[in-house]
This record gives sequence, C-alpha cells and structure tokens, in this order.
Amino acid sequence: MRRPPNGYQGSEIHRLQPMKEGYDIDLFNKLYKVCKPVIKNLSKQIDHRRFNLTPDIITSYFWDKMIFVFNKYYGTCSENILQAKILSALSTFKNKLLRSAYGDMAKFNQHLSKLEDLFDDSKEDTNNSSILDDDTNEYTQKLSDILNDYMKKNLTSDELLIYEIMYNPPKYIQERVDKSKSGKITNLIIIDFFELPRDVTSNKYISQCRSNVKYWLDRAKYDLRNTSIS
Repeated sequence: MRRPPNGYQGSEIHRLQPMKEGYDIDLFNKLYKVCKPVIKNLSKQIDHRRFNLTPDIITSYFWDKMIFVFNKYYGTCSENILQAKILSALSTFKNKLLRSAYGDMAKFNQHLSKLEDLFDDSKEDTNNSSILDDDTNEYTQKLSDILNDYMKKNLTSDELLIYEIMYNPPKYIQERVDKSKSGKITNLIIIDFFELPRDVTSNKYISQCRSNVKYWLDRAKYDLRNTSIS
C-alpha cells in the first residue's frame, strides 16, 4: 500500500532549472521588489493550517513560482510582459492552492495535524523532543505510518483502495481533479478509475466506502490518543 504523503507538496521547486547564464541580476532584483508585496498579500489569503504547514513555507511556494516563471520567460519578451506573466502566474497559483486547501488532501493534512495533539507522551519533555524540533518530516511520517496501520486494520480491501486514492491520488485521478470545476475527487472519478458501471449501484457503493473511510478517520482521533511515538 502506498503511503499518503506527509503534506501538501505545493512547491514547484522540482520544476526549477539553473538560472540562465548571464541573466540580468538588476532586472531580477527589480521584479523581486515588485513581487514582494504581492506575494505577501497572496500568502495571507491561504489558510496554511489546511496544509499542515507554516506560513513561511506557503510564502516560499510563491517565490518558487516567481523564480520558475522568470527563468522560463527571461530573454523571450520585454520587461513589462515578463512582469505581467509573473504576476499572472502568481495569481493563478494562488487559486490552485485555494482549490487544494478545500479538497480531500487538505482534509487529510488537517487530520494529521489534529492527531499530533493526541501523542502527548512524545511531547512531555521538550528538551528531548528531537523528532519534533529537529526532524518534523520524520515525526509526521511516523504519524502517517501509525494512521495507515490503524486504517488497514479497520477497513475492507475496497475501502483501503478508496482511502489510498483519496489521499494519494494516482496520476489519472489527479489529472481529472485538476480539470474539474470542484477540484475534488468525485464518486464518478473513482467509478471511472475502477472501470465500474456508471449507475446508481456503483455510486451507492463508492459513497458507502467513502463514508466508512471518514468514520474511521474520525475514530482515529480517539482510538490513537494514548499512542506514543518513539
């Protein structure tokens, strides 16, 4: 079973390429100053808690986008057009983050965030909490592993598949979600993914599976409250 990701991977740093040789540093700094208040404003419009991230990381996502667009179009257009492309891309990127903030992956991240408060044993001694202070990703991964094991014990094989694709959607599903107006994984998308008949029976079955997944995610908040992380 593939593990749900630790958090929303909104950054486009994986798309960044080395800066073009001989690029105009003064122009970049000028556009940096133009984008700074814009990014500050756009970042405030994103509820970082829905991604289980800190505000500075959300802000860094916008800077990744700015650098990507600058590097992509630098030398291909005038300064004014380059600036317009960057600002337009930042606005579009904000909308993309907002759609994700209210989708299924954000719900999973919020749930992980709530689960962190249940593992009191690992937070009693802040001087020794190296997992929390020095390696947050490792800590979150352990939370994810514990939650996955819990869900595996309580869900049927079909429900586990639904759980997996809801919180770690394969490329086919993610592409369908990106093209949809709602930005969510609908029953119809799941039905098509499993090549089930597009009828009432299939819709009811998928709905029941999703309902059970939600039930056990909610139960995990209580059943895992005394679990310690080492």
